[in-house]
Amino acid sequence: MRVRAAFLLLLTILSPFAETGARAGDNQPYLFADESAVKPAGDDDVIISLGEDYELGSYQDTGLRPADFETFMYDTLIWYTVQWGGRLWWVRDKNIKIFDASFSTFWNNLTSAPEWNDGDTFLVNWVMHPFFGMLHYQFYRARGHSVWASALGSVIQSTLFEYAIEGWVIKPSGIDLIVTPAIGVPLGWSMEKLSDWLIEQDSGAAHVAAYVANPARLFVKNRNLGLINPLTGAFQFQGPFTISTTKGKALDLAYPRYFEPVLPLGRVGIDFEVVTLKETMGNGQLIVYPARLEFPSESGFWGVYLDVPYGGVNSVEVGDTKIRDGFEFGNLGIGAKGVLAKSSNFAMSAGTKIFFPTSFTDDQNRLQQVIKYRRFIPTYLFEAYGFSPYITAGAWRGPLSIQTSIGFDFIFNAKNFEGNDFENRFTYHAAFGLDVPMPGSPIIYFEFDGYTITTYDSEGSGTDLYLTPGLRFGRKYSPGFAVQFPVSGPSKDVAHADFIFDFQLRF
Repeated sequence: MRVRAAFLLLLTILSPFAETGARAGDNQPYLFADESAVKPAGDDDVIISLGEDYELGSYQDTGLRPADFETFMYDTLIWYTVQWGGRLWWVRDKNIKIFDASFSTFWNNLTSAPEWNDGDTFLVNWVMHPFFGMLHYQFYRARGHSVWASALGSVIQSTLFEYAIEGWVIKPSGIDLIVTPAIGVPLGWSMEKLSDWLIEQDSGAAHVAAYVANPARLFVKNRNLGLINPLTGAFQFQGPFTISTTKGKALDLAYPRYFEPVLPLGRVGIDFEVVTLKETMGNGQLIVYPARLEFPSESGFWGVYLDVPYGGVNSVEVGDTKIRDGFEFGNLGIGAKGVLAKSSNFAMSAGTKIFFPTSFTDDQNRLQQVIKYRRFIPTYLFEAYGFSPYITAGAWRGPLSIQTSIGFDFIFNAKNFEGNDFENRFTYHAAFGLDVPMPGSPIIYFEFDGYTITTYDSEGSGTDLYLTPGLRFGRKYSPGFAVQFPVSGPSKDVAHADFIFDFQLRF
């Protein structure tokens, strides 16, 4: 598949390495910069004339920044890595399109003439490829490279994708090699100029449009990689890791996995879950890897979040039919929550998440298998949409804490579950945590999750219960591990356990 979404999400994961890379060549010859704008002031200093109307940190200063060959190659490596990450995350049939590779196939593709009829649709060839050519160009520009160097970067990235990413399994596409930079670079240049003009307007709508026209603004600032918090305007993952009172407590309480913690916490993370199935489903696995973006307000008393789900199957059988291995996009979720009450050892908050029917296909019957582990309803229920209001409370004393939550999932167009247009699910959770005072900031937790489908009219139970012990480390960089056991309900009939790994960047 040639669709390369999720680049920008993976870019943020590389942010801890951005500071050194961004400054790798500040004292080297400026091979790719506009040298007329940079005046050496000494052996180690560079003075950049910003002008009277210059706004520190705006995108317009990128043409003035020093960017040498070493930095250009470093940025090329970053974006090539992002392309690989995006492909690994997004491609549906990974076994066929990524992992079914060999050096002989790669060498044959590398030495063969490109194919001009690649079989892709007009949308892929003439819309998506130019769009990604634009992203290539805008990334290099945001990292301080000149127009011509950024155009060269777009050509290089397109060639790398065709030969050194897709080229492992299929022959390069001649039309993609030409169209991606040939249309993408002029488009990127135009959108950059439009974005610069929009950001200068005294209008919130214009500023939002500026980020749409040039997505690099969201992830690159002053040649550093990070992420703009849309609620505060702060550029995250750069500078010191500051901790306020509310933020510090949110870090200590951020262990619940399957319900919203009582205090908002800024974070970017990705989970990787492997549900091991029983013989009734071929002893295979369900695999999901959702991503999470959460942005707190400046006060830390409210926040918004985005859940980006992806999941599928491996070696799963239904009767005598083997489901084709692979993955599908799930139902995108957007939520908001706010603190209703807070004291020195107690807090209560409320919020809701709206989920959209973004699962654009289930032609291989994969999502239908994923929801048999019923905690994944409604995230992976094909064509479903709705909203999920909830209330969460938490109390803490010393290293001990407890959080509880109740809520509902109101699911519309739910016909792919048991044939009904509407389903209602009552959700209830509790989590107990121990914040261990030792290096690494480990938190040991034990979570209980329950789901009762009040509209359930099929045979058997409408309730599923799960227990999840786990361990989390760190504060800013936070890996975690847990094992979930279904203890009753239909999920227990199909699965042994769910092994969960995750990593969060928190701010």
